[in-house]
Amino acid sequence: MCRMLALVSRKSVPVETLMAFRQLADTGRNYRDFGCPQPNPKSGHPDGWGIACVGQEGEFYARGRAKATADPKYEDTVRRLARVCSPPLALVAHVRYASKKDTIQEQYAHPFRREVDGRVMFFAHNGEIDEFGVRNGKIDSQFIYDRFVEALGTEPRPLPELKQAIAKAKAAIDAEFPRKVESYTFLLLDGNRLIAHRDARTCVPYYTLHSTSADGLEVVCSEVLPTLPGRWRMFRNGEYVEFHA
Repeated sequence: MCRMLALVSRKSVPVETLMAFRQLADTGRNYRDFGCPQPNPKSGHPDGWGIACVGQEGEFYARGRAKATADPKYEDTVRRLARVCSPPLALVAHVRYASKKDTIQEQYAHPFRREVDGRVMFFAHNGEIDEFGVRNGKIDSQFIYDRFVEALGTEPRPLPELKQAIAKAKAAIDAEFPRKVESYTFLLLDGNRLIAHRDARTCVPYYTLHSTSADGLEVVCSEVLPTLPGRWRMFRNGEYVEFHA
């Protein structure tokens, strides 16, 4: 489980937005906030963070295993990111709630990076495959990402074809893990293209995405950030949205 943020901007990285997002490591809502069973009572999303940005001059990528609000590396990363990731840019950030203590490691912090036929792609996921654990050195989100990349192939696909490929990959995963996938909600950063998708299977009110726009900035976030102006809209369950930097 997690909280996620995506930005597409014609201006420099909005530091204040990334710092507001950081607070969700403490205050981000969990299953129990929506009346859903939550075996682990911990609050917020304290189990690591990650930020990936693709700008005019290339990529920037940093992760940490500590709680974002307690990790000075997070703020250092944001300040450095604002200097080196030149607009127009697309960015994905993540704070994590890990169900298994042994997966609270930097290697399991989202987003995950892949190179596909010369393109760099980053993937952040909100959801779990129940009882998946770690298999072949990977957690469930990495497993899902691998399946999506296999389905998409090496060429960038227009959104209708991407949706069809992802649907086939989901169907195969569902067949392998019947009634085990809690959510396929994700953010996919593919070069200067950002795909956001909401697909909640359990505790639907938790697995949300919201979007707003203001002054050359497009934002998608798991929760509404009060520091941002504009009118927020919740994604419909099953909805895809595409942005280009």
